[in-house]
Amino acid sequence: MNQHEAIDRSAASGPADHSPGTFVIQGRLARVRGQNLLFSPPQQAIFAVNDTAADIWRSLEEGMPPQAISAEMARSGVDRLEANRHVEAALGDWLRLNLIRPCAPLSASSAQKAVSQVVSVAGLNIRIVYPAACAFPATTVFQHLEVKRETADVLLEVVGHGGRVHLLRDGEWILSCSLDELPVMLKGQLLTEVLDHGAYELALHAAALFRNEHIVLLCGNPGAGKTTLTLALVHAGFGFVADDVTLLDSTGHGVGLPFAPAVKAGAWPLLAEYCPDLGAVPVCRRPDRKRVRFAVPKAFVPLPPAPLPIGCVVLLRRRRDSKASLEPIDPAHALRGLLNGALAPGGGLSGTAFDVLVQLIGSAQTYCLAYSRLDDAVQLITEACR
Repeated sequence: MNQHEAIDRSAASGPADHSPGTFVIQGRLARVRGQNLLFSPPQQAIFAVNDTAADIWRSLEEGMPPQAISAEMARSGVDRLEANRHVEAALGDWLRLNLIRPCAPLSASSAQKAVSQVVSVAGLNIRIVYPAACAFPATTVFQHLEVKRETADVLLEVVGHGGRVHLLRDGEWILSCSLDELPVMLKGQLLTEVLDHGAYELALHAAALFRNEHIVLLCGNPGAGKTTLTLALVHAGFGFVADDVTLLDSTGHGVGLPFAPAVKAGAWPLLAEYCPDLGAVPVCRRPDRKRVRFAVPKAFVPLPPAPLPIGCVVLLRRRRDSKASLEPIDPAHALRGLLNGALAPGGGLSGTAFDVLVQLIGSAQTYCLAYSRLDDAVQLITEACR
């Protein structure tokens, strides 16, 4: 559901059996010139809802449990099954959008068998605890990041409740999602932990590989092919550093965030040659319900523990039916590409962060890659990085 879509979808079953006081309201409802608007402070987003959903929201604000809301709608003349569907659809959407959350204390049941893994990313150690029924395939998505440690800096717990899975951080609720969204949501939370608590000067929206003790950065707008090209270059012998975000330290050296790349459905055929086992990987969903598969490179080579200098910056320009070319670009062009989507700790880009970028651009080779065919792009980058 986008920010201006009414919540009016149906569900196949009645509302889950929630008890009174199950939900905490995290949004504000207002009616403006005949339209019902829901505001989400955490997301700073506005959602339009129809009158039925607005009535359900007001009932939740009054503390009514879902079954009572359905019963009240039935007494007003709505078919009971239809009332159940309206309530279930609204609750499902609002849980997914984090407009509501369970208010009853959530914790992993001691009666359930738990699966635990500790992953290490950019020096931060995070323990994830799952109910056994919710562990697959999430544990396999992060298996290559596992370390053997008894203690961790952060505890993330996955809890099943009300037909959803909920994520808690050090005992505090963070978000809820459907089970098939869990790997995507966990990856996002691990990235948030690193960006909130890690030591870095700048986070670049760039994929990264390494060759000859130097990092190669791949930058580009969504759809430019960063993920597919990264996996193809790993197949060609490059080391894997990051699929989407690369950190820079105070010297301008790169720090890897080697999360398994989430490959969108449209790219699955393109990668058949480079990732022949991708078709057997479980399908997960993003919050927008688009399908992805997580591809952990079979020949996974971890980045050396010490940050590495940036040797090459490549801005990607994917063009249908165009001849592949790799052309040098000037410093201003390269800086603009690196700044696109970049984040600094605490917000805006500092003078120090800008100095780090200037130092990086001054010592790295900078190119623009225009391509249509994946194998042409791999050949050009491989030749440039010899």
